[in-house]
Amino acid sequence: MDTGVKYPLTRSELADIGGAGLVRFPATFDEYWDVLQEAEYTADYYKNEIIAMSYETDLHSQMTTRMSFLLNTLFLNRKDLRIHNSNRPVYSEGVGKDEVAVFNPDGSVVSQPPVHFEYRPGMNAETTPVVLFEVLSKNTRHYDLGTKLPCYKRIPSLRYILYIETERPSITVYERQGPNRWTDTEYTQENDIFFIDNQPIALKDVYLNIYF
Repeated sequence: MDTGVKYPLTRSELADIGGAGLVRFPATFDEYWDVLQEAEYTADYYKNEIIAMSYETDLHSQMTTRMSFLLNTLFLNRKDLRIHNSNRPVYSEGVGKDEVAVFNPDGSVVSQPPVHFEYRPGMNAETTPVVLFEVLSKNTRHYDLGTKLPCYKRIPSLRYILYIETERPSITVYERQGPNRWTDTEYTQENDIFFIDNQPIALKDVYLNIYF
C-alpha cells in the first residue's frame, strides 16, 4: 500500500490517535481495503472515512460472546443460516456512491449459500444478513444508532436488528414488517422474551452472569 498517507495499522497506533473511542480518518474505498489487508484491527467504511474502534471493554466482549452463543444455539441445525462474529463485514449499497458502506456488526446471522460483495479475491463482505446485533457503549452509541441503523435498514435481506445495552438490562429489537417499514420493541424486564425467526430468547439469558 503506497497512498502517500500514513494510516495507523496497529491497535496501539489507533489508541494513540483516539484513546478508547472511535477513530476516523479520510480514505477512498480502495484505500480502505488496502488498510484492511495490512491492519491488525477490523474497521468500517462510510462516506469516505475509515472508522475503527481501538479498544473493546471486558463487558462489551462478554455481551458479544453471549449473544453469539445464544444465536448459535438457536440455529445450530439450520443449514440455511450461518452465524458470524464481529470479524465478518456486511455491505450496504446505500442510495448514492458516497453512501456505500461496509460495517462490522458485533454479530450476524447470514443466509446460505452466501452472496458476497467481492472487492478482490479473498476480500469480501456479506450482502445477505438476516440478523445483525450491536452491543451499545458510551463511545459507540451515536455511531451505532445514528449511522449504522439507517444503513442496516436498507439491506434487503435483513429482518432483525438487535441493540443490546451495557449500562442496564435492555434490548431493542427492530423487526422488518415490509420493504420500508420496521417496528421496534424494547425489552427491559427479567422475564421478557423476544423472538428471532420464531425462536425465543429470554432477556435473562442474554445478561446471564453480567453485573452492572
